[in-house]
Amino acid sequence: MVRARAANPDWAAGMMRHGFRGGAEIAATLDHLAAFQQLTRAVPGHLFDLYHEATLGRDDLRDFLSRENPGALAAMEDKFRALAEAGLWQTRRNSIAVGLG
Repeated sequence: MVRARAANPDWAAGMMRHGFRGGAEIAATLDHLAAFQQLTRAVPGHLFDLYHEATLGRDDLRDFLSRENPGALAAMEDKFRALAEAGLWQTRRNSIAVGLG
């Protein structure tokens, strides 16, 4: 799901064409991935890294969320931070780690 859909720039571009609802879908995808990790502990950290880079790591997508659905942006920032604080995700990327702190 992460590689084929969530981290695919074409999927993100499609979601951005849907305005508020597209932003909600981007945030919901993270919620689903996080819930699966909380239940199974089976999601490797690099997949969260990949999704972070494909969403909050993109200036254009971050700007889109800020404009169209600021609640989704805040929820994603909180969710990524909560995953890291709970030990459910340990990023290997310094650029991500700095933004979480």
